[in-house]
Amino acid sequence: MPPDHRPRRVGTARRKGESPAPTAAAPSRADRVARLLAADILEGRCPVGSDLPAEADLAATHAVGAGAVRTALRQLESLGLVARGRGGAARVVAGDIHARYAVAARIDGTPGSYLARTRLHVERQRQVSGDAELALLLGAPETASWLRLSGLRLAADAVFGPLSCFDLWLGLRTPPAALPEEITPETLEPLLGTAIAEVEEEVTAGVLTPAQARFLRARGGTASLCILRRFRRRGGAVVAAMRDIHPADRAGVLLRLRRDAG
Repeated sequence: MPPDHRPRRVGTARRKGESPAPTAAAPSRADRVARLLAADILEGRCPVGSDLPAEADLAATHAVGAGAVRTALRQLESLGLVARGRGGAARVVAGDIHARYAVAARIDGTPGSYLARTRLHVERQRQVSGDAELALLLGAPETASWLRLSGLRLAADAVFGPLSCFDLWLGLRTPPAALPEEITPETLEPLLGTAIAEVEEEVTAGVLTPAQARFLRARGGTASLCILRRFRRRGGAVVAAMRDIHPADRAGVLLRLRRDAG
């Protein structure tokens, strides 16, 4: 079972010696409206069977244009929360989200690509080393020093909560100015200044801790899916690793294996 992952909320003070986390991009107006409406539905203020206010009223309430409201409602439809009739009125049809975000391996077997576009929201970063448990997890010496970034993985157009809690360990001492949307050999090599020859992906089942459940807006004690990737350079040394912890009912793993024509 992986160590407890406890990312901090955005805006909390940093511990002494921590570097500031990269700034996350602000959500669009449509995303902001969709998240507020989704929260009303998921928290029971707009129960199943009720109608949302008219588009013009939503636009006035949230001080946005009609286009942003329509985009927000389409996002809620894609999550199965509302359905719109011929007149455009949106009715609440579900009080929970059943959308799934699966992790997909590339056709050549390289792990790490998500079927839906995602982005990483870093909430905490610090330098770590000399940890026997961490060395066992990463498959690296205890003396190795790592820049550890922790936070939440979000769908690019997410209106409800994070997809996973993540930890990213990089063999760096200086924080990168920005992180790529996906952590793959191609995106890591420029950051690390070394070629990556091998990627391991380890998938294990677990149980969400209360802290993980709180940040993922899931029920504590329910099943989790832990996906750990170790990136190795030639010779086998680990130069980076990434762990995502998903609620098991929101994620799955798709692996494609290609036969060698020869």
